[in-house]
Amino acid sequence: MSDRKRLSRTSIALIVSLVANALLIGFLIGGQLGEQERERRGGPRGTEHMIARGIQSIVPETERGEIRSAFRDAFRSARGQWREKRMAQDRLVEALRQTPFDRAAVDQAFVDMRAADGSLNETFQTTLTDQLAALDDAQRLELVEWLEEVEARREERRDRSDRRGSRGEDGERRGAPPPR
Repeated sequence: MSDRKRLSRTSIALIVSLVANALLIGFLIGGQLGEQERERRGGPRGTEHMIARGIQSIVPETERGEIRSAFRDAFRSARGQWREKRMAQDRLVEALRQTPFDRAAVDQAFVDMRAADGSLNETFQTTLTDQLAALDDAQRLELVEWLEEVEARREERRDRSDRRGSRGEDGERRGAPPPR
């Protein structure tokens, strides 16, 4: 292991921070993109994100700014939660450096990371619930239909992907080779 290059604590923390910031910025900027572009590229995965996208797609254009603002405010108010998550990630990195390996410290860092993730999810879900409560019955039904259509398209893509990557009777792989 001595001949392998090791990343410094600062390098690892920087990478983790960049990933977290990229996710946050991606969500905020993604809300500003047009409906067709979001639909084409897929966007973030997860039920909550899909519901948020669905709300954006069914409400009139005049109400979308208000919804984006609510989510932006929720993310701003979660700065402390993001900081807690980064600190837990830093504790994980520090625990990984320890010799001998301290399993309890690693376990605790993961517990802290899950708690921070849970707190961030709760903040986002509370904002999402507020937005859902503001919809009328017809809009909620339209949202359900939108979500079902999106899921049907995903299932269709999965089926096509499975067929392209399937193996024939001779055991040979059919379709394009896997990406490198």
